[in-house]
Amino acid sequence: MKAVLASVLIAFAAGAPLDDPDQELRAQALMREVRCVACENEPVSQSSAPIAEDMRTRIREMVAEGATNAEIRDWFVSRYGEFVLFRPPARDPASWLLWGLPFILLAAGASVGIVFAASAKRKTGEVEAEDV
Repeated sequence: MKAVLASVLIAFAAGAPLDDPDQELRAQALMREVRCVACENEPVSQSSAPIAEDMRTRIREMVAEGATNAEIRDWFVSRYGEFVLFRPPARDPASWLLWGLPFILLAAGASVGIVFAASAKRKTGEVEAEDV
């Protein structure tokens, strides 16, 4: 009976918010930045997976210990890799490509669209001139 009571108390303590509201807000913000490694595209703040509960607890512990946001992110990156961050830093050319590729593709698509629109307009003008 004591073991069950102890495990229930531990479970409630793990999910308990920090006493300092500013620290809790900081912890909540970090929980939205860190990806659940079990659920993938879900932040640990929304995941119900056991590993996400552990990750939330670790974030709160580190915030309570006075770790900076960068130190907390670095701890998770060292343990799980940069995949764990929703916004990985752009440090190397591969990261630059990851961040820049959507904009490059958007510009290329717009260019192709403009070329096709101009070509279609020219063809339409040629057909109208032949009909006259």
